Amino acid sequence: MFSRINRNDFFRKFDKAPHFYGNAAHAFYDVMTWVQQNHPKKQPNIIMPTYIPAKMYRFVLAAGYQPKFYDVTTELGFSLAEIENLIDDQTQMVFAVHFFGVPVDLKPLKQLTQEKKVFLFEDCAHTLDGSYHGKTLGTTGDFAIFSSRKMLQFHCGGFLFLNTTPWPFAPSSSERVSSLFTGYHLLGSRFKFRLNLWLKGHPLKKASTVPYSGYIDFNETQKVRVKKMCHLSEWYLTNVDIQKVIKRRRDNVTWLLNNINNQNIFNPIGVHRLTESYKPEDKRTYRLINGYVPFSLPVLLPEGTRDQVQKKLLDAGIMCFAGWPEAPFGMSGYPGTSALKACLLELPVHQFINHHQLEIMARYFNECTLKTEPGLVAME
Repeated sequence: MFSRINRNDFFRKFDKAPHFYGNAAHAFYDVMTWVQQNHPKKQPNIIMPTYIPAKMYRFVLAAGYQPKFYDVTTELGFSLAEIENLIDDQTQMVFAVHFFGVPVDLKPLKQLTQEKKVFLFEDCAHTLDGSYHGKTLGTTGDFAIFSSRKMLQFHCGGFLFLNTTPWPFAPSSSERVSSLFTGYHLLGSRFKFRLNLWLKGHPLKKASTVPYSGYIDFNETQKVRVKKMCHLSEWYLTNVDIQKVIKRRRDNVTWLLNNINNQNIFNPIGVHRLTESYKPEDKRTYRLINGYVPFSLPVLLPEGTRDQVQKKLLDAGIMCFAGWPEAPFGMSGYPGTSALKACLLELPVHQFINHHQLEIMARYFNECTLKTEPGLVAME
């Protein structure tokens, strides 16, 4: 399969061939079990951010690990000292995430994990062919996962790069996701995207249901069924023009940044790190830094307003998510994660968002005002 990927120079940036999975989380589970099998510890743990989906938490428990959590700042960063204090003699690896495609500098964390003799697992599920300070995302960690399912808007697909292989590795399952299942959902989503364009971004009916959030039942045994990528997804990944996808996503983010000027409610996360030529007096000067490949555009809304803003956009046909409001799973002492849980909203910028939908988002934010009642946001 790897030898047939000839259009995508991205794959050539890695020394080794990727392993293809039904989704990226399956690869995450496989690596954890592989490390524990070859380097067993009595009570293995993984150092990871509190701001994660419930599914990842379940997979950690299913692999027999205990998570040790570190906080995530509202700029989607972390404290190196906090992570260092969490590492002990039972730590197998540290897990770091480029949230929503916003890259973090992992060089100091890589130095720390090398000193502590633990693995660094890099989560690139929210980006593809991204880079930071000239280094390709996914090449710093000992292991790295990507989600073609998310970034290519397919319905199956994730892949794993092992930049470090201290022991022989093979995926734990030969069972594949069904191409018929993937194809069915693929046709439905592509029709929806085309319909949205025909209807100029306005849905046939109000989309009033808030997208599903995860959960975790600690009373049940966590189980994982690992699968390989379906043949249809492999074919698509082989032939898709990744650079065209990246350009469209970057163009959509740039357009939103340059066309929304309501600072009272629109506060994109990491914008000063991800743009250049930014001038406060001129809002139409955003230019993205090289290497930033977004999954979504995360914005931090005023406290108590996020759910109302999300509902308004959903009713306008804009499917925007709220990160992972299930985190930090009832735990206290994580102020950054708690703020993200309550205030973060993801604006969609994928390659199938059309200009009508971008205009709807810009118009909403520019006309949106904070009412005197706490937590109420409306469009005047």
